[in-house]
Amino acid sequence: MKQAAPMGPAGPPAGWGMPPAQWPMQEGPWFEEETEREFSLVEYTDLLWRQRWLIAAVVLICILAGGAWAFTTTKMYRARTRIAFEQAPQIIKSQIYGGPSWWELQQYTKDQMLVLQTHRLAERVAEKLGLNANPAFGKDPAAMLLGRLKIENVKDTNILELSMTGKDPDKVAEWLNVYVQEYIAINIEDNLNRTRKVYQVISEKLNPLRQQLEQSEQKLISFKEKEESFLVGDQDKNVITEQVNTLTTEYAKAKAERIKLETKIAALQGVDVTSLSRATLPDVLQDPTIQQLKRQLDDLEVELADKLRTYKSGHPVIKELRSRISSIKLRIKQQIQTIVKGLRTDYRIRKAREASLYRALQQLRDQAINLSKQNLEYEKLQHEYEQNKTFYEQMLQRSKETDISASAALNNVRVIDPAEPPKHPYKPNPPRILSLSLILGLFLGVGLAFGLDFIDQTLRRPEEAERYLGLETLAAVPKFTDETTHVAREVYQSLRTAVMMAAREEGPQVLMVTSAAPQEGKTTTAFNLAKALAAGGSRVLVVDADLRKPRFHRILGVKNVRGLTSIVLGERGIRDVIHTVADQPNLDIITSGPLPPNPPEVFGKASFKRMLDEARSQYDWIVIDTPPVSSVTDAVICARLTDMVVLVIRYATVKRGVILNSVRQLAKTGTRLAGIVFNDVTMERGSYYYNYYYAYYHYGYGEETEGKGQKRFRRKKKKQKDAEA
Repeated sequence: MKQAAPMGPAGPPAGWGMPPAQWPMQEGPWFEEETEREFSLVEYTDLLWRQRWLIAAVVLICILAGGAWAFTTTKMYRARTRIAFEQAPQIIKSQIYGGPSWWELQQYTKDQMLVLQTHRLAERVAEKLGLNANPAFGKDPAAMLLGRLKIENVKDTNILELSMTGKDPDKVAEWLNVYVQEYIAINIEDNLNRTRKVYQVISEKLNPLRQQLEQSEQKLISFKEKEESFLVGDQDKNVITEQVNTLTTEYAKAKAERIKLETKIAALQGVDVTSLSRATLPDVLQDPTIQQLKRQLDDLEVELADKLRTYKSGHPVIKELRSRISSIKLRIKQQIQTIVKGLRTDYRIRKAREASLYRALQQLRDQAINLSKQNLEYEKLQHEYEQNKTFYEQMLQRSKETDISASAALNNVRVIDPAEPPKHPYKPNPPRILSLSLILGLFLGVGLAFGLDFIDQTLRRPEEAERYLGLETLAAVPKFTDETTHVAREVYQSLRTAVMMAAREEGPQVLMVTSAAPQEGKTTTAFNLAKALAAGGSRVLVVDADLRKPRFHRILGVKNVRGLTSIVLGERGIRDVIHTVADQPNLDIITSGPLPPNPPEVFGKASFKRMLDEARSQYDWIVIDTPPVSSVTDAVICARLTDMVVLVIRYATVKRGVILNSVRQLAKTGTRLAGIVFNDVTMERGSYYYNYYYAYYHYGYGEETEGKGQKRFRRKKKKQKDAEA
């Protein structure tokens, strides 16, 4: 938990004897009003312990309120039943190919949840139970029933759990059972109505289907009688197909041969006989006669070439050879012409055969196409007839199935667990209510405790003083009781040590003890601190400078006829007004003396400073008790003449703002603030200070915690002494 609070010093670290004159007074982070307050686990525990009675009271109130509500509220009972759905009812059985899927059953179950919550069903139940005449159900019993009804789908199943609430356990069970019975009755009625409607629709469609079937049958018969000669079977179709394939193959072969002959003829027509050689002879002229003539031609040409080296071109031998060559070429040309003539004759024959095959193939194809058209028309009429026949037979079968379904009750709902009168009410639930009341009380109590602590502006712990004021806590004095007397004594001894450590110089010290507000215990603290200093061997003088409400003369049991004011006014010397303490030989006290009309003037006189200087020469410690800082200016004026100041803060009493303002005023004087003393601290068992001091002092000084028997014995002895007195 965090709350805003003044920050500690950001400059010099808070420590023993930090001089206030060095603190940033008007500006700077030390006196900022907001900071983050962080609680430790110990602080949480201490807070809860301090507020334990508040928390307990809130818890008790919540438990009592919850218990009162639990035991006075009308008891309500809840009856339960479960129903299962096999599958959605099928009017036409031939539509089912296997059972319904899991998803379909789940969806059907969800649909039936909505049907179960219809106003129509609730009205039937209310009428059957006679709830319309029951004043408890008001003007709309159906709505009341639906308000009492709750439906849940059992996870991953097609089972519904229905529950109904009411004041009478027997009535609740009866209502729920009737509700389920009426739902089943409505389910059967709805299924029968749907069956009858389907049967009516099917019956209306049967006559048109019968007429269509008869018409298609008549068309098929008429076509078959008319075109019977053109109709062929599958075997005839195969024969025609084979003939077409055969003619196609022969036609392609004849065409290829014709093209081959054309190529040969074209090649021979371009042959130059004069330039022929065996190497350039076309493949089509690989005739034996031509080959023989070509060899003779080659031999003569070789011989001619050889003779030309010997004879001239006009020589008879040369002429004869050339004549023979010309004769052979002529014979080759004549042979080629004979071959070409034969090829052309063969070409004409091949071409005629190709044309004949083409015509035959086309005729066969036309015949096949004509037959195919007739068969297609026949097949179309046959298919139409078969389709109409199938539709008619299916519809006739559905009509029969629907007629059978209409004669039987279609119900797919099964009651698993009928509702029985509940033995115990479901609400109120006292154990649960009391548990929730306890939890609520704890939350509210703890929340209230933290809320009160949040708005609490007082100081309770040393850490808070250091955080908000930047001052060390010198001691925490417990509230005085019989059990804390020895603890308080040790606390003042610790305070003495802390004050002595805070003294920065050797020699006599003037120590002012003050508080921020009245009734904080500054006088008691000053007196006990002085006694602790004196017990340590120091010469101590206590000066009662509270000229508003002096108290030391009452502590000593003397009259306040002379004292501090007598010295300041020059009427008496220090030795004339000193009071000694019988059991403290090193402790002297100067009371306030007669109260002046204007106390601040007393501290401003030079005689007051001379008195302090004289006291310094005779004592080790001068302890001055002054009025509260926030009430009057006396303490601020007096602080300027002292060596250090101890600020007493009463535990959880004065607001932080008042204390902080007092610290600021004292800081302006330049006097060193030694620290603060928490006074009147609660030491109840379990608190922060109780745990700390008893753990420390009992261990450190060998004291043992008293048992219950020892406490009773001590209280008994005290009562006896009081009785004797």
